[in-house]
Amino acid sequence: MSQTGPNSDGEGLDDGTLISRAQSGDREAFGELVRRYQRLVFRVVGGFLREPADMEDVAQDVFLKAYAALAGFRTKAPFAPWIVQIAVRTTYDRLRQRGRNRSREVGWEDLPATEQVAASQLATHGRTADQVAARDLANRLLASLSPKDRMALIMADGLGYSAGEVGKALGVSALAVRLRLHRARQKARQVAGQLVGGIPHDA
Repeated sequence: MSQTGPNSDGEGLDDGTLISRAQSGDREAFGELVRRYQRLVFRVVGGFLREPADMEDVAQDVFLKAYAALAGFRTKAPFAPWIVQIAVRTTYDRLRQRGRNRSREVGWEDLPATEQVAASQLATHGRTADQVAARDLANRLLASLSPKDRMALIMADGLGYSAGEVGKALGVSALAVRLRLHRARQKARQVAGQLVGGIPHDA
């Protein structure tokens, strides 16, 4: 049995209406929410996971968890922060399960040219303009950090979230986030400095 009309698939409806319908068992309404927010979820998940298969798997898990928890969602609340929280915590669980906080030695010769430049800028100035290279470099350099410290750094510096937004997603205070960020940035500068110190003199 098919429906016709501009709103039969949820297009043009506001989030609150879609959520109410989804809470009543309307799978098409939830499907529209997935279409609207899948880019945001992939953006969050992709900030921490490098493999497309991992990102697909975790993103699917995020929406499954969201659907299961939808009954307790307040329809007048904004949907985006809620789905971001689920995305962050689901990704955190994946990182923790895989032991991504284990340290790994990285040598200067292991880095591509863009990451070498980013490492030099990070060591000298504490930041770099190349966000893509910085993210890739962070994945290498910050492997020794706890998953939450790593996530706080990428959410704030890579995705542009405020300390309050990061704290809400991680379930900690904004002050705790600032402390995490300070620690993570110090570690990044320290390891980047070690890498820069390893540049061959004849390079």
